[in-house]
Amino acid sequence: METEGQQSGEVEKLNLGDQVGGLYTGAQVVGVVGLVGAVVLGYFAADDFRRFFYSYLIGYVFFLAIALGGLFFVMLQHATKAGWSVTVRRIAEWFASSLPLMGVLSVPILAAVIVGHGTLYPWAVKDWGVDKGFKGWWLGRGFFVGRAVIYFAIWSWLGTWYWKQSVKQDQTGDVELTRRMQWRAPLGLVFFGLTLTFAAWDWIMSLDPTWYSTIFGVYYFAGSTLAMLSSVILTVRLLQGRGLLSRSVTTEHFHDLGKFLFGFTFFWGYIAFSQFMLQWYGNIPDETGWFLRHGASTVRPNDFSPVVIALLVGHFLIPFPGLLSRHVKRSPAALTFWAVWMLVFCWVDVFWLIMPQFDDGVYHLGLIDLAVLVGIGGIFVAFVVRRAVHDSARAMRDPRLPDSLAFENF
Repeated sequence: METEGQQSGEVEKLNLGDQVGGLYTGAQVVGVVGLVGAVVLGYFAADDFRRFFYSYLIGYVFFLAIALGGLFFVMLQHATKAGWSVTVRRIAEWFASSLPLMGVLSVPILAAVIVGHGTLYPWAVKDWGVDKGFKGWWLGRGFFVGRAVIYFAIWSWLGTWYWKQSVKQDQTGDVELTRRMQWRAPLGLVFFGLTLTFAAWDWIMSLDPTWYSTIFGVYYFAGSTLAMLSSVILTVRLLQGRGLLSRSVTTEHFHDLGKFLFGFTFFWGYIAFSQFMLQWYGNIPDETGWFLRHGASTVRPNDFSPVVIALLVGHFLIPFPGLLSRHVKRSPAALTFWAVWMLVFCWVDVFWLIMPQFDDGVYHLGLIDLAVLVGIGGIFVAFVVRRAVHDSARAMRDPRLPDSLAFENF
């Protein structure tokens, strides 16, 4: 698929087509090998696959964050009738349309719950909920799996529907499709916010069923949006490296993506501090014990773990001033550096949330974590590449496309 350049007669390529080479197959092979390697490493750990399930949860939650962030971005752009983002929105649509795939990849986690051995979640054992009131009812194995099915039914429908409507408009140019997407976006955002919050409680917070935080869902949402924005920036740069979107995505679009990245870096820091400060100030044992195990405690000198310090510095104190300058946001190379940086620390953040529950505050970073990351990542990348082969890398006949192509920051 090609389109004429905006300022000359040069042709701009808009999908990978025959340029894909062995990228799709290679990503699939890497994904399968990574997951098989993780299973083998889990088997030789001789702990009833407990280490495997924790590593799998870390890798899975990380890539799920990118997909959910994509869904949020797409609906937000339609809800606000944004014009600037039309040329970059398709990539977020690809991420969002991967949610049915992420539903399939959640099967090992759900299986760990259904088996009832408590290998991953301590509450997922038979009769755990007896005499535990509402919490025991909420963390029932059947109800947990049922909620997961509902989450993915909603996410998959929204992600797939928005992608299909957008691609359909490439062919028909029907303006009514844009009106439908705009009309459904506000309600979709409500369902998205509720389901993401409950899912974060279920899959991460319930690793310690005695701890609770009412803003934990917001914390995961902030990290999800950061991971998605970083991935969109990197995907655009990779596509441009293959000759795609060379004229459709300009410095002006990178500038706005950079502003989003900077804003959510600050938002993540604000939510992270608020969650810690409120529970530190309340000093309730059921709350502070979680932070103690995660190496974020002021009970004794030097209680802050290296991972916590790395998050504080690498996830906030360094990127905040690093992304502050207008010149950085308008430099694709500099913005690419910060996108890679933030993506790394988004994974560290997920690792920090999950791994201390494996061995009472001890951090275990091993080859199995890398194997899962490469495995799920390979499958996710293969999915996006397949989309890029068949779809245009940007919307073709969106009514706001001229605004996006002529977009300038002031």
